[in-house]
Amino acid sequence: MKGAHRLEFLRFVPLSLRQRMQRRRYARATPANRIFISGCARSGTTLTQRLMRCFEDIFVHPPEARYAMLDMLDRPESNLVVKRDARGFAHLAKLPTSIGLIYCMRHPFDTLTSSHPQTRNQRRFHVTPQRWLTEYDALIRLKKAQPHRQILFVRYEDMIGAPDAQQDRIAQSFGLTPRIRFSEDPDNLIRVASLRKWERNEEFRTYLGGLPPAFLARVQRFCAEFGYDMPISTPTVDAR
Repeated sequence: MKGAHRLEFLRFVPLSLRQRMQRRRYARATPANRIFISGCARSGTTLTQRLMRCFEDIFVHPPEARYAMLDMLDRPESNLVVKRDARGFAHLAKLPTSIGLIYCMRHPFDTLTSSHPQTRNQRRFHVTPQRWLTEYDALIRLKKAQPHRQILFVRYEDMIGAPDAQQDRIAQSFGLTPRIRFSEDPDNLIRVASLRKWERNEEFRTYLGGLPPAFLARVQRFCAEFGYDMPISTPTVDAR
């Protein structure tokens, strides 16, 4: 539709609909930098989601969702971000190569001894050993299915200890411009006391020491792969 015919048509289109049409045209004309945040629960995915809001020209989808949501968002911002939902691991290996990936990780012992308000009345710790293994296996499947994929691994410990440096890493990887330093963001969730709580808690150490040797062997593999220390003095690990 061109010229006078288009102007005549728009006269009968409600203003709200015209505004939505204009936004859709803008969104389609602007290439979106689509970014998916993944990783095991209690490993810093929410913290990373908060950090992403500290960049310019970015929309961070508030609810957890599957990566397909990135294709459904109708936004004018150039950068779109979605954080995985609870079943994100089931589809991770099929993540399109056109979508950037931030994978959050944390020392497994901290992940396995972290509680969550939603499950606190159901079980002592939020992430079960089976859930942790499922997430780790999903990452392995992704790396096998897409051996050349670029994955930006973000460690929870680095987010706590050097949040601005991690913000710079993300900015450099995706060509983003910081709007505010994450360390200065009043809504950040940086909690130094959340690091290595299992070292200070006898209950946590007893629980971890009682986990099956086969499971702890997988934990040790993860730690070796991603540069985490593994307390080899734990009896079940020595017994492998």
